[in-house]
Amino acid sequence: MKKIKLTKAKIITGILVVILLAAGYLTIYYYRDLIFGPSVLFIKDDNIEINLYPNEFQMAFVFTIDDAHKLTNPQKVRNVVDILNKFNVKGVFFVIPYYKGRYKLTNGDEITTVLRQITKEGHEIGQHGLTHSLPRKKLKIFNLTKEFVDLPYGEQKRRIYVGKKILEEAGFQINGFRSPAFSANYNTLKILDSYDFLYGANVAILPPPFMMANKRFAESIYYPFHPADLNLIEFISHGDYFRTYFNAKNFLVIKKRFKKIYDKQGIFLLVTHIESLNSTHGLALLNTTLEYVATKNVWKPNLIELALWWKGREALFAESEIDNNILKIVLKKGNEFELNGLTIKFKKGVKADDYEIIDDDGSVIKKGKIIEKVVTINY
Repeated sequence: MKKIKLTKAKIITGILVVILLAAGYLTIYYYRDLIFGPSVLFIKDDNIEINLYPNEFQMAFVFTIDDAHKLTNPQKVRNVVDILNKFNVKGVFFVIPYYKGRYKLTNGDEITTVLRQITKEGHEIGQHGLTHSLPRKKLKIFNLTKEFVDLPYGEQKRRIYVGKKILEEAGFQINGFRSPAFSANYNTLKILDSYDFLYGANVAILPPPFMMANKRFAESIYYPFHPADLNLIEFISHGDYFRTYFNAKNFLVIKKRFKKIYDKQGIFLLVTHIESLNSTHGLALLNTTLEYVATKNVWKPNLIELALWWKGREALFAESEIDNNILKIVLKKGNEFELNGLTIKFKKGVKADDYEIIDDDGSVIKKGKIIEKVVTINY
């Protein structure tokens, strides 16, 4: 047998190849959206283009905040909400139902009263695990907040059920879930789907230089997706820029990340935490960030609104043809979700003077002149 002589150059080359292959394997999902675009049935054809978001918005921006619980000072919630309301931003507060297994949220808590008040202002309450801590038998030196890590299916199901029940008894309707410290696995998502949660926000993209995601679920960094064949819609959560750094560079990082997503018409899901955000620097950074967002053509819904819209938008299909100088656009709804503010743009050079928008039953929704260029309908 002929011996293979390994030179230093060959060894180095081999190591580099392994590194490159590993890097490709770990980051390949990042290119899914760059290659295929948004995961919707229809965007455009030769005559029309249908916007991803309502009312001609370029992208969606969602503010989320974690870790409110029974012991949280209600004023800290108001501090954040006052800034959100100033810029017409709807926030999603992920609340811990039974903090550390000792402090159970109840209907009579002062924090509960404040959280109910802000829902009347358009903000949303989501579920953030059950206790936000590992079971005692699972205690480790690190990652004590990763509540769902390595938990069996049955225990995960119990915790999600009990937490949801506590929040509902406190007066909240729960549609969304974020696992503590992004500790969910596929079993977590299957359980959420079985309990008819509308969405999850369990996958994290960390700030540079740690921009790695949970490989098990992450299919996209610009748009939401359905894990495997689940009905549940999962949103990518972007990093908490408010907890680690409090300096001018942090805003520049947020701005750079925002611009990248804005250019791709994606969704920027900002992650914050109630305690770390409630500092002079944290609230100032939030104000500066939202002041910048306000200068852009951005939709600012809560996650329930965004999830309901996206479910309708991803299943929408359209066909267009020109018949006797009329551009006929047939919309086909794939489900029961409403698309109020659906925006249709006519491309330049369309060889027709008039248009008709028709639903899949053959009824005319709207008609007019191509010269309008853009039409918005409720569908």
